[in-house]
Amino acid sequence: MSKSRYRQRLQKDLDRWITGGLVAAENRDAILSDIADAPRGWSASGALAILGAVLMALAAISFVAANWTHLGNLVRLILVFGTLWACFLSSGWAFGRQQPALGHALALLGAALFGVAIVLVAQIFNMSSWRYTVLSIWAVGAIGTALVIPSRPVLILAALLGSSWVWAETFNPYAPGILWNYLPLWAVTVIAASRMRSLVTANLLAIGINVWIIFLLWDYAQDGRLSELQSSSVLILACGASAMLFAAFRDREWFGFGALANWATTLALFSGFIAQFPLDRFEARLGRNEEAIDGWLEIAGVSGPDYWLLAGAFMAILAGALAWRFMTRPATRTLTIPTLAAALAALLLPSLAGWLGGESILVLRVIVGVIVFALAIALILYGSREGRRYTGGVGIALFIAQTLYVYGETFGDLLDTSLFFLIGGLLLFGLSIAVIRLQKRITADAGAPS
Repeated sequence: MSKSRYRQRLQKDLDRWITGGLVAAENRDAILSDIADAPRGWSASGALAILGAVLMALAAISFVAANWTHLGNLVRLILVFGTLWACFLSSGWAFGRQQPALGHALALLGAALFGVAIVLVAQIFNMSSWRYTVLSIWAVGAIGTALVIPSRPVLILAALLGSSWVWAETFNPYAPGILWNYLPLWAVTVIAASRMRSLVTANLLAIGINVWIIFLLWDYAQDGRLSELQSSSVLILACGASAMLFAAFRDREWFGFGALANWATTLALFSGFIAQFPLDRFEARLGRNEEAIDGWLEIAGVSGPDYWLLAGAFMAILAGALAWRFMTRPATRTLTIPTLAAALAALLLPSLAGWLGGESILVLRVIVGVIVFALAIALILYGSREGRRYTGGVGIALFIAQTLYVYGETFGDLLDTSLFFLIGGLLLFGLSIAVIRLQKRITADAGAPS
């Protein structure tokens, strides 16, 4: 809805509310004035200006690259830095003339040219040992520019640069290892995104931190320090800890942390769901009477300090955030027991697998399946009770996915297809009735006199 249409609708609503005595007549002009002073969102002119800035940045990079050998070092420096400062000064002029779309576009172009300037200086002084560090410096410069202006488009560029830095250094064979320096950069960008209320940046940062976590575990697994089941357990705990920590900040009305919590929750549930696949694959090998002892060691692994250091750290973060939410937000107590049970199960699953051995694979699969079902139902009930559609929707998706998985892997050869889906439909129908009854009870409690 456009701003003008929203204002017209609000005027009609205010007139009706004033007539009904819901709003005082003297507050009408103040409410409309507050709407008029609200910051504007995206517009067609602003979007075109941003796209134009992106194209101009690419044109500048292409021009410099095409004529690089014909330009001296001094000419290169003057050309790049002169254009860079011209963009920043023009951006300030545009904001002073009340042209925010043009100002954001010029600021974005200046932030892009800042990266060109860094590369130019590095090449002139033959700083090849920087590898992809230039991306981190570029991201820091973009964050500074975004905060000074302030500018959401530039902050989005900063988030993209930070994620690109993680990606590039992870696959760089000359990199020293895990990119720990990304964490403070990510934290600063998150604070800036929350302060500037940039939801796009928050979603990009959610993707970036989850990619970093996956690469962290991938690095450990490459060295043989984590088995397949241990990697799945640590990933569940890492994403679960992130989700609970972000949710704690979301409860305190920190903007953007809801998106961070949603991404982490989705990945944690997906990790728990796919943790069943190695067990299923081993059971298939065992059914073919293949030599499965070595395969079981590859899946379950051997308890070592690397696993317990990672898993224990993430478990401590998850438990601390869960305890904090339990004490400060009573509504979260619906999730406390199933979340804690699922986290403990993920923590102890590799040890339990090693203790039971490959012969008890069916017991392990039943345990994991029951936990997945219980967590899905808890998410559905919590989402329904608190009005969080995303949480409830994820719980429904997990319940359906687990039901189909159980059918395909366990009951496919034992039950008729129509009978299975009849039972599944009855279960879902019964679950919906329970949710409706819960909602009615909550509504009745809320309407009861205190």
